[in-house]
Amino acid sequence: MEKIKLPIIIATVYLVVFVFISMFDRAMAVTMLLMSLSPLPIIWMVYRVLRDGTPSPFTFRERFYEDFEYTRAGHEHESTH
Repeated sequence: MEKIKLPIIIATVYLVVFVFISMFDRAMAVTMLLMSLSPLPIIWMVYRVLRDGTPSPFTFRERFYEDFEYTRAGHEHESTH
């Protein structure tokens, strides 16, 4: 988790700066520059999360969302084909 914090923080700060600067009419050139460069921090963040992130111990059928402990409805009655 420590390896992926920096890309997430940088991509989030980039987004906040982009939104803030885009509110000013006079900063159209800067807004367009940030818009054209925006795929770079996003691609870097996704690459680092996929490469260095921790894989889930659950399958999609067991849990598709991991922020809360729960049993997926209908999972205990499904047959494994």
